[in-house]
Amino acid sequence: MAHEPSQSAVSSSDFATFAKCFCINPVYNSPAYGAGHYKKRRGWVLIDLATRAETNFKTMRDAKQHLIGLYLAAAPKIIPAAGV
Repeated sequence: MAHEPSQSAVSSSDFATFAKCFCINPVYNSPAYGAGHYKKRRGWVLIDLATRAETNFKTMRDAKQHLIGLYLAAAPKIIPAAGV
């Protein structure tokens, strides 16, 4: 069975380095909006650690797929051409 490009990208060391710039966490309500405690909501949030930008997803699988998509979009800029 042939691997998809995204599967081979995930197993690369470059992807591991790229993924360290992000964090996937369960979604929580802010204490400012509740009674002063965190309350878990359904869903997951992908956080860009450099900019603190957050993107919400219904499932962790969706968040992982989005992270892979971000990597594949940035890969030509990150990975130098072979033989250069």
